[in-house]
Amino acid sequence: MSKSSRENLPSPIKRQPNALKNNYRGELSPLDMWYRELRQIPKLDREEEAKLTKKWAEEKDLQAAQRLLLGNLHAVAAIAREYRHFGLPEMDLIQEGTIGLMKAIHRFDPSRGFRLMTYASWWVRAAIHDYILKSWSIVKMGTNKMQRRVFAGLKKAKHAIAAIEGRLDEEVAKEYGISGSEFQNIASSFLQRDMSLDSENEEGGGSMVLALPSPDLPPEEQIINADWDKYQSNILHDAMAELSDRDRLIITRRHLSEDPDTLKDLAEELGISIERVRQLEARAMKKLRATMT
Repeated sequence: MSKSSRENLPSPIKRQPNALKNNYRGELSPLDMWYRELRQIPKLDREEEAKLTKKWAEEKDLQAAQRLLLGNLHAVAAIAREYRHFGLPEMDLIQEGTIGLMKAIHRFDPSRGFRLMTYASWWVRAAIHDYILKSWSIVKMGTNKMQRRVFAGLKKAKHAIAAIEGRLDEEVAKEYGISGSEFQNIASSFLQRDMSLDSENEEGGGSMVLALPSPDLPPEEQIINADWDKYQSNILHDAMAELSDRDRLIITRRHLSEDPDTLKDLAEELGISIERVRQLEARAMKKLRATMT
């Protein structure tokens, strides 16, 4: 959405610059001012809304569309508040939701007999979801096949809802042949806000880059870690030797590969169901843990 488009979004009521300046100087934030204006707009009842939607649908009356937009901004603001925990400006969320409402008004068919917001709420949420996803880093494309598939899928509204709100995650995860928790773990890696290393840290003590610790460990810790890694590797090797060939293949391809296979990939290769692969994986992991402890 262009800057000019954002600036042309309607204010809840017609502004009177001088009066606003006198009433709000030093008292309220722009968002507070917006909400104060919003509270002055009466909500539409079913009868009035029906007349306006019919007038817009049949005559393309712009004043009717404008009244429908303003009369439903309360609902847009309520939906936008549900997404404040993502750390994005609430006014931006409201603006994006308003764009979704505009699209819904344009497409709404009043002859179907339900209220405008029943239909429009999906458009409002979709617009906000799209804005949230675009606000995360576009360079987080994933490092393996599954991560790249999940990232690409987040462009779908249903997948975005599962990632952002936690709803439908089990249903969406089945499309990838993974569990709901696995889908959430992968999706959450894309929902981490970027932070500039040149920005000030929370304590105001200079840029973040100055607060980063040295990546090098003391020599004695490097030796200890190397010995421990070798020990762990030997233990794992011995434990893997106790598994059957099929179980060893599943564990290797699912947990020890740089580009892990999905349950679906292994199911197709081994000629068994996804659920059976999951059972074999769980059993093998349990046996590994018992052998290594």
